[in-house]
Amino acid sequence: MTRPPAAGRAAEPDARITAHVFERAFGRPPAGIRRTPGVLTLLGGAPPGTPVSDLAPALTMAVTWGVIVAFGDSDDTGAVIDLYSMNHHADRFTAAPGDLRNAGAPGWAAEPLAAFRARPVPPPARMVVNRELPAEMGLFTGVEARCAVALGLDDLHGPSGGGEPQDAAYTTALHAREAEALLVAPGGGAERVPCDLAASGLRLLIIDPGAPAAPSRTVSRAPVDDTSAERAAQALRAGRIADLGPLLTQAHVRGAPALDLALDAARDAGALGGRTIGTCVVALVPMANVPQVRAQVGARLAGAVRRPPRFLTATPVPGAVRRGVTDAG
Repeated sequence: MTRPPAAGRAAEPDARITAHVFERAFGRPPAGIRRTPGVLTLLGGAPPGTPVSDLAPALTMAVTWGVIVAFGDSDDTGAVIDLYSMNHHADRFTAAPGDLRNAGAPGWAAEPLAAFRARPVPPPARMVVNRELPAEMGLFTGVEARCAVALGLDDLHGPSGGGEPQDAAYTTALHAREAEALLVAPGGGAERVPCDLAASGLRLLIIDPGAPAAPSRTVSRAPVDDTSAERAAQALRAGRIADLGPLLTQAHVRGAPALDLALDAARDAGALGGRTIGTCVVALVPMANVPQVRAQVGARLAGAVRRPPRFLTATPVPGAVRRGVTDAG
């Protein structure tokens, strides 16, 4: 089988390593590789599982670090779904296609299995799932894995014919474009808004301070401001990208000492604003100030966390490529 196209970094070392692990796990090379970017929900939205009626518009952005899936058909002698996680080596999951609600499935397999269940007849397949950033960081909802697996199944067995989930992160993973954010409406529908951070001399700086969030925190962005995403989109349409910084700060919920300290240090060193997402701080920073912010955050957190903080810089990247589909929206 000819390998399908894949977005951006899928031809780079992480993808080759994922393909190698597939061959080691299953005894043959994968038929193909799929990759979806990670999706940051910067403003709005709601925790996973919130009813559509309670959702607010979400401002989202695709970033470099996502999920890579290497995939192939199941053996002719055993029509099974066989999933292996590079992040959870001991939790390999195997089941018959008709037994996908197995209560013994590990947590990391929930989103991949949802992609199988979304097809009218779940097909057998073998897949290795590689999540490029630890789930414990809480930056992403995890739906990126469902998207990558769904694309792999389309490549193996043809499109399922079903619609996409009405999920802001799933929509962004597929439809994001470079230098743009998406304003995703509850229940579907998305507007592209300009967000060329690179041309504006800005970056999103993701700060992992090396300390857990407060016990009450989850991956949620609660409390959700129903208007924050719309106000940010309005600023981006007008070319006022820097206005995103204060809006992020307004959405920050204080209460986790290391995260609050990291954000305060970042702002003191020139960040335009930021907020907690998961167990990280995401700040909008002029590129010229990034070294100063990194140094100030590291100095402020010294002795207060178990390890030095880690930093990633991000700008919007394109979504995944679907075979035979042109995203003209």
